[in-house]
Amino acid sequence: MIGAGASVLLALVTAVLLLMPVPKAPVKPPQNFDKLVHFTLFFAMVLPGLSVAPRHWVWAAPLAIGYGVVMEVIQPYFGRGFDWWDMLANSLGVICAVPVAWWVNARWLERREARQRKRAERDGRARQPEV
Repeated sequence: MIGAGASVLLALVTAVLLLMPVPKAPVKPPQNFDKLVHFTLFFAMVLPGLSVAPRHWVWAAPLAIGYGVVMEVIQPYFGRGFDWWDMLANSLGVICAVPVAWWVNARWLERREARQRKRAERDGRARQPEV
């Protein structure tokens, strides 16, 4: 539940950042820096929820990609511009987060099982191997 809550909170933060007007930067950012920002926002948005429940990628990834499409489509109504490359960066952030979330979840499960085995051994409940 915490992972899903974090993903929802990050989706709201993403919406605010993508819909607020862009201030003039005192220094011009590197070319295509905004694509990295879009990728990172959507990667970070999806990762917490899928790290806890990676099997939900089947519906969560398309939902997040759709969210990215909607964000790009409505940006012109908030003084921002529509950009196909931003939409692609959003989608790639989601797609790249899926295998990372599976990996994070697998490591978390391994550590949890190791802690449980250690606790069982310490409490003397570990099964002794038969000779």
